[in-house]
Amino acid sequence: MNNIEQIEELRKRQLSFFSSGKTRDIKFRKESLRRLRDAIIKRDIEIKDALKKDLNKSSFETYGTETGIVLHELRSQLRNISKWARPKNVWTPLFAMPSRSMIIPEPYGRVFIISPWNYPFHLPLVPLIGAIAAGNVAIIRQSRFSPNTNSLIREMFNECFPEDHVAIIGCDIETAEAALKLKWDMIFFTGSTPVGKKIYAEAAINLTPVILELGGKCPVVVEDDAVISVAAKRIIWGKLINAGQTCIAPDYLFVNAKIKDAFVEQMKKEINRMFGNNPIENIDYPKIISEKAFNRITSYLNNSNVIKGGRADLNKLSIEPTLVEASVSDNCMKDEVFGPVLPVITYADLDEVIKYINSKEKPLAIYYFSTDKKKQNRMIMETSSGACLINDVVLHIANKNLPFGGVGNSGIGRYHGKESFMAFSNIKAIMKTSPIIDIPIKYAPFKKKERILRLFLR
Repeated sequence: MNNIEQIEELRKRQLSFFSSGKTRDIKFRKESLRRLRDAIIKRDIEIKDALKKDLNKSSFETYGTETGIVLHELRSQLRNISKWARPKNVWTPLFAMPSRSMIIPEPYGRVFIISPWNYPFHLPLVPLIGAIAAGNVAIIRQSRFSPNTNSLIREMFNECFPEDHVAIIGCDIETAEAALKLKWDMIFFTGSTPVGKKIYAEAAINLTPVILELGGKCPVVVEDDAVISVAAKRIIWGKLINAGQTCIAPDYLFVNAKIKDAFVEQMKKEINRMFGNNPIENIDYPKIISEKAFNRITSYLNNSNVIKGGRADLNKLSIEPTLVEASVSDNCMKDEVFGPVLPVITYADLDEVIKYINSKEKPLAIYYFSTDKKKQNRMIMETSSGACLINDVVLHIANKNLPFGGVGNSGIGRYHGKESFMAFSNIKAIMKTSPIIDIPIKYAPFKKKERILRLFLR
């Protein structure tokens, strides 16, 4: 499906399907999610093969960052849909008596999910799971840069869903932009901040609610009291997942001057331990998605002080894990790196680090390594970000009990676990009042009633 007329026709069919009320049935929602779960389990090897072709992901990384997270989300939704969808009674104040008040989550309706290429299985399916669990119909627009995974997902969907319920569109940029101008009940986008701003502007025309999962430069800070061996291992691991093509990857490193040399040496050891002396030849080391991305990332190495790595192979679209000695004014500090290059900046005082972080756009995550609880609390309380991890990186994305999302330039809205269900639901207020008893205080004339009103509303 690749033209706007076909998309419009599909939207009409989905509106009719949604209006029939079928998706409001909790049993129908669960059956839909179970079919998706079974299809994923059945295609475990095919999923690994597709992601190997698209991004050269290892089997371990594919399950840990793609398939496993999707199955984890499915399990959470299936266990809890009935509870989350149930009307919830809330207290009714005395002045509104005799009434009963409650909250009902209802589906928005037609949801448009726009997914990226860097996690082409995980990032379209996790929001879709929330949309289905909440009772919506959905259309997904996939990125053209992950053709093998895209094709597999289409095959799965043909087995799991009628297009009237869930459909995929593959279209050029012009058609996608035209589709964005249509009136949707909700838009969910994962991608870059500049594109997110354009989507937000289009959504504003129709006052469409949005969730924008964006990116930015996620700082990691290592204090002189950090456990160096653990910090280096975790930072290198988090940085090199998907060759750094991760929105929550550590983007740049502030390391305390007292331990800088020792810490850099430890990071070099961890790179060698994880991927060997020639990572480009390592079959488990992911590749860069495109030549354009390859050229952008390698441009950060021009005139830079490379302290580890730096080699690149355009034919393989592979760039070595690279550490670069940097300052805050360097080219690599202007935009999100989104690759396996880690700028290393030396600092002397935590105040200057906090000041620098707060002078920039709010990041999707901040990672802080220290054993000092007072310093930990300073980083948590004196900065703003979508998440703040102490002595670890990235891992919060796999915790369904933590809402995932950004703030400001790094995003709007939260999802995962219960937050996914709530994100795709309109939380509707209900009040049922008896017609038998009618308290007269609210009606004119108001003489001598204000004193009683003040007692009710104080």
